[in-house]
Amino acid sequence: MGEYAGRVVLITGGASGLGLATARAFAADGAQVVIADRNGDGAHEAATTIQTQGGSARGELLDVTDATAVNALVERLKNAYGAIDALVHCAGISRGQHQMGTEAWLPMEELLASDWDAVIRVNLTGTFFVDQAVGRVMIDRGKGRIINVGSMSGVIANAGVQGLGPYNASKGGVIALTKALAAEWAPYNITVNCISPGYMATEMGMRSQRFPEFKRIQIEWTPLRRLGTPEEFAHAALYLASDGAAFVTGHNLVIDGGYTSW
Repeated sequence: MGEYAGRVVLITGGASGLGLATARAFAADGAQVVIADRNGDGAHEAATTIQTQGGSARGELLDVTDATAVNALVERLKNAYGAIDALVHCAGISRGQHQMGTEAWLPMEELLASDWDAVIRVNLTGTFFVDQAVGRVMIDRGKGRIINVGSMSGVIANAGVQGLGPYNASKGGVIALTKALAAEWAPYNITVNCISPGYMATEMGMRSQRFPEFKRIQIEWTPLRRLGTPEEFAHAALYLASDGAAFVTGHNLVIDGGYTSW
């Protein structure tokens, strides 16, 4: 057991990818992990796997765009555990349903309003709903750690891909929201930070590897010449939620292998 023994950590989007790796890392360090995901079965399966490995975890169905459901889950966790020590908000999508049904990305001039709305609502509005609900619990307690997930796409335009405007805008909004909450909630001893990954070897990230030219750009334009791993993301989350990061707030930690340093 490590620093997180007995601490309650809520991880949204925890059934796969970055969220799942983060859930495993916190559980391995002794945390009581709550995995919330719109894939409820996946959340329960991930929690069961962690339990069989000796960790403490529970799975919850959650649609982060449903403020009522978000508030209800946070209230249940408060009643069950008495507190939420840390939130790692990983839930997000890269494009809307109409785009998902195509092999190639659609250019911005062909983007449907429904695709724009879907990405903004999940990535940005969903972040606000979860942060707000958890923030209320942390304010009452007088401490807490909130970690949002942005993207390097929130600070740059991605070379070699079109139609990414909703994702860029949503993640830029998450970074700005993080700074706003960090400043407003600092008097309550709540730190709010953001991790912005570059190209990562997740299921979502690997889908883009089907396109040879985009795959070439991803690797060649990343100085370290590889994709990041979910475990590397998890290590960053462990740091920002730790006591050692008590003086870090309002920060956007970009972990992109150097992609944005050009």
